Formats: sequence, C-alpha cells, structure tokens
Amino acid sequence: MSNTCGNKLKSSETMKKEDVLQAVVICDNFNSWFEPVSFYVPVPLIPLVNSPILEYSLEFLSLSGVQEVILFCCSHADRFKKYIKNSKWSKRSALMSVSVMVSESCRTLGDAMRDLDAKAVIRSDFILLTADVIANIQLLPILERHRKFAKQDKGAVMTILYKEAGPGHNTRSPEDETVLAVDSSTNRILFHKKVGQTSKKIVFPLETFMDRSKTELLYNLQATRIYLCSPAVPPLFSDNFDFQSLDDFVRGILMNEEILASTIYWHCLDTAEYAAQISTWHMYQAVSHDIIHRWVYPLVPDVTLTASGERYMYLRHNVYQQKSAKLAKGCVLEEDVVLAEDTVIGENTYITSSVIGRNCVIGKNVFVSNSYLWDNVVLEDNSRVEFSVVASGTVLKNGCKLGQGCIVGPETVLDANKDIKNAYLVASTSVLKDDGNENISDRKIVKIGEKAFMYTCITEDSDSEEETKICHPSGLILDSQGESEEESDDDLTGSNDMSYRASPVPDDVNLFFNEVLDSLSRGIEDKLDCDHLILEINSSRYAYNVTVQEVNYNVVRALLSLPSSSTSFAEIKKGLAYFMPILKKYIRNDEAQKDCLQAIEDTIGGKSELWDSLPKLLHILYGNDILEEDAIMEWYNTTDETSPTATAIRKEVQPLIKWLEEADAESDSSESE
Repeated sequence: MSNTCGNKLKSSETMKKEDVLQAVVICDNFNSWFEPVSFYVPVPLIPLVNSPILEYSLEFLSLSGVQEVILFCCSHADRFKKYIKNSKWSKRSALMSVSVMVSESCRTLGDAMRDLDAKAVIRSDFILLTADVIANIQLLPILERHRKFAKQDKGAVMTILYKEAGPGHNTRSPEDETVLAVDSSTNRILFHKKVGQTSKKIVFPLETFMDRSKTELLYNLQATRIYLCSPAVPPLFSDNFDFQSLDDFVRGILMNEEILASTIYWHCLDTAEYAAQISTWHMYQAVSHDIIHRWVYPLVPDVTLTASGERYMYLRHNVYQQKSAKLAKGCVLEEDVVLAEDTVIGENTYITSSVIGRNCVIGKNVFVSNSYLWDNVVLEDNSRVEFSVVASGTVLKNGCKLGQGCIVGPETVLDANKDIKNAYLVASTSVLKDDGNENISDRKIVKIGEKAFMYTCITEDSDSEEETKICHPSGLILDSQGESEEESDDDLTGSNDMSYRASPVPDDVNLFFNEVLDSLSRGIEDKLDCDHLILEINSSRYAYNVTVQEVNYNVVRALLSLPSSSTSFAEIKKGLAYFMPILKKYIRNDEAQKDCLQAIEDTIGGKSELWDSLPKLLHILYGNDILEEDAIMEWYNTTDETSPTATAIRKEVQPLIKWLEEADAESDSSESE
C-alpha cells in the first residue's frame, strides 16, 4: 500500500517538474565583436541604457511566463554567480528561478548543448536564446503553436522566431543576412542560408520546390535568436559533433531531414512585437536607440529593471533623467538622452542622442553626441565625444576628442588635447596579450599615454570609400543615412506602415489604469468583495502586460482618482477603509512603498485643495502598516528642488515628519533606560 502511494507521489512530482517552463540562456557569444570591452566585462553584463544586457533578457523571460532559467556559461562564471546572487532573481519573492551552470571546457554553442544533454537537465519543451537577446514578446501563445506543429509532425524539433526587417532596416544586422525558403501552407522551413555581405548568388536545391503547392522565398527577415525547442534538440547535438552553432544545427537538419527524422518550423512576430540580438556594436547602438524611443516597452528606462537605483523621470524629447543628476547653468540635453544618478554636468555642455552612466563627471563646454558613457567616466573641460563607446572609469583630460567609432576600454586615461578617430583604446597591453587574439596581434599597437594604448580598427577589405564612411568597422553607424532611407521607404509603403513607425508610446498602462478605476468605482458602489476586485485587477494586469511597479502605482493612483475622492478627504478616507485589503495585497515591500508614495505625490500634487490632507493620508497608511517610517522619511528627503509642487507637498507633511522623528527619539530613549 505504502509503495503504491510512494510511486504516485513520485509520479506527481515528475509531472510537476515537466510542467515547469524552462529557458536555457547561453551567456557566451563565442566571437570577438565586443573587443576590447569584452576582455574586461562579459558581454551579457555590459550596460545597455544603464542596465546590464542580461537583465533585459531575464525580465523578458519572466514577463513571458518562464519559471526556470538555466544560465549556461563557459567563462566568467564567478561574475555571473555574483550578479545573480545580488540581483532580485535570488530573492524568495522572485517568480522565476535562475541558476548558473558552468562548463569551462566548452568552446562553441554546440559543446554547450552537448553538455546540457549529458547533465539531463531538460525535461520538456524549452526556450533557447543567448543572453544578448532583447524582446518584449509573449512566448506562451507561440509555444502553443510550436506544440501544435509537434502534434501534427512528430519530427518537429524547433520553431525559429523571426521578425520582418527589410534590407537597410536599423536593427537588421549586416552579419546576419539570411535567405529562407518555406512551405507557406505549413510554416515548415525548407531551405536556410546565411549569406552575409558578400554573396551575390544563391543556389536553391530543386527538391525545395518539388511536390509542393506553395513555396515562399524570404529575404525580408531578421533572426531574433529565440528558438522554441523540443527535448530532442540536445541529443541531436550529441549525435552530430559537426553541429557547432545553431546555424550548423539548422543547416544539418534541413540537409538530412530523412536521416535525422527531424523538421524545423518558423514563426514571424507581429509588427508591434520587438526582438533583437545585440551581436555587434552596431546592434548595441540600434537597440539603445529603440529602447530610448520606447519600441521595447515595457523595457524602458523609467521602468527600472534592476532592484536598486532611483527612478528615471521621463521628460520631453525622450530625455530620461534621475533626480540626483546635477545640471549646471547653460547645459543642454537636446533629445534622446539618458542621464543616470549622481552624474554632474558642467556649464554650457551640450549632450544629444547619448547615454550617460552613474557617477560621471562632465566638465564645462563639453560636446557629447551619439555616444555611450558608462559609469564613473570623467570628461574634462572642452572635451568632445562623438559616435563612441566609453567604458567605466575612463578619463578624458582637457580638450580631448574621440570620434568616428572609437571603442574605449575601462580605466583608460587619455592625456590632454588628444584627437583620436577610428580606433580601439585600452588601459594596458597585458589584456591583449593574455587574450591571445591573432587579429589583434597582427595590428599595430601604439602607446599614446601611461594608461592609453591604441590599435586601429580600419580594415583593408572595404569595398568602397562610401561603405567605410557609413558603417565603421567597429559597427557603429556614423551618420543618419540608414535612418533617413528607412523613413523614405516608409513614405512609399503606405499609411499602415507609417502609422506603426510613427505611433505614440503604447497606452496599455493607461488602459490598465482605466480598468482599475472602473473596477474600484463599481466595487464601492455595488459593495463588491475586495478579493473579487483583486482578481479583476490581476486579470487586467495580464491582459495589458504591465509590470508589478505599474500595478502598484496605478492601483494607488486609481484609488485617489475615484470621482467621490476628487475634492473631499472624507471620501478618500472612506475609500481607504473599504479598499485597505487591496492596498495590503499590492503594497507589500520597500519597492512597492516607493511606488505608492510616488502615486500619492503625482495624484495629490494635481489637487492643491487636498494638500493639507496629505499628512492625515500618510498617517492612515502608516497606522495600517501599508507604509513604514523609513519609506516615508526616504520619500520626504528625496525631492526635485526644481519642482515647486514637490517642495510644497513636502512642506505640508512636515508636522507628520516631526511627529515620526519625535516618536523615534522617544523609543530610543526608553530602550536606553
């Protein structure tokens, strides 16, 4: 009897494990595209609009419903383990588990897949991607479609995700040009060839078109590097040691379909969905632009990805600024600028189309355009940086100029009045020698300072002067020609495509807010149970794909925006009493308290007639354990001094702050006695 029960329990546990949606994230890119920065920092931990690339990938998977992520790394294992340990993904409240799997002997993605097979960690259909993939798509419906393919075709082992991106598109990687032939009636891939930039002729096997009523040739696609895989994929790598990359895998399966009894399908993303791989500096530049322009919503700067750090203020002309950043008189943030915390900008400095990291010091009369400055960078007076990436800890002394695609490694110090173009810069040659990169050893390395060594990235195989001018060998686009061509193409393609590219910021958050406001209004009118309203709010959250922070913020905002609460604190108090279970459901940690206080400030700030009621409102929330003293004090001490409303609101709550401080002092006094 007991054995039977034990077997049933084991069977139940196995079924539960198989129901968990897994994702395998490969952390190594097995190439040298990100030199010299990748000598110091693993590519997934490179900051992208001031958050690590890996954080975007994990956030995307979490929003897609993935429950277990395996980070597979061949190098920098300690860095990845430390990062995950210190991130929100290691907390008990995390909805997705993240583990790091290490195999230092792997040299290719194929080796990694064979190692996964040997360790038998894959239990069912899984998602495979590299750690440099950025996306905002919903994977569950596509996974269901993949499973539908598998039911109809027992040999279906993979569905590859593509997005439409014609030649010249901003996020179409020149190194990843691909031609597909597909059976349009089944979405099965028949032919796949990566053509690169040099192929001028493609030969299709005759059998591609034989015995098929509909075969479609496609060249307007960009691979997202997201793969939906069956559990048969790792064993196929183990059985075929010539599969060293995913391109090898796809080519091998298509060439030997009958022998391997396996087939591959494809799925094209909707036009409103975004996915891209940051495989080169060019793609780094393109994706940064798209994040700033909010095409990757909700993965945008003002929805903070990391657990720590200030919120960004989203200002006009796509300017994002954290409150502790300091701007001197006469400085200009033109457009498409991200400015992180504790950064100082000097007088008469001009910044446009650039990302500035944390704790940077930028002097007077500095010009920064189309560049990416990471944390702790110093640009002294009269410096000029254009179309460049400047890694953490770099110092450019007075009058320095960087331009035309420079990539500067960490801790480099460039002496005054240096003018550098078309080059890689590092602080020491030891990292180049340790890496053993043959491409670097063949180049001329020039010492230009005590902590500055330069090696050029000009290549000899450029087809024309024009080609070199537009796309620098580092990959950075040096002018806006590609963008203007895309816009002119849009003018010719009709109004539908134009309306998409020119569409405003997605309004899903506003739609969610309206749904919550409607639910709360009906709730108080019809005396609905709060548990029922919580279910409605959660349903709206998933329907509009909003983040936890946006849920917290908009629930409080909606509560304070009820028609009955518009001018009367008595009605607000009544609403608080009725909806207290909802507040306790959503405002449960430090981050949620910040969201709550921000919503109160933003909502009450627009109703000056309620300002004098703010201390009573905060006191009620404090007394009901919604807000803690530390959260209130931190909010009170953090203000935008340039905002009269923020200053006035904090002046109104000074009596409450004084009361909290006195109560704290009395508590300390009684404890000491």
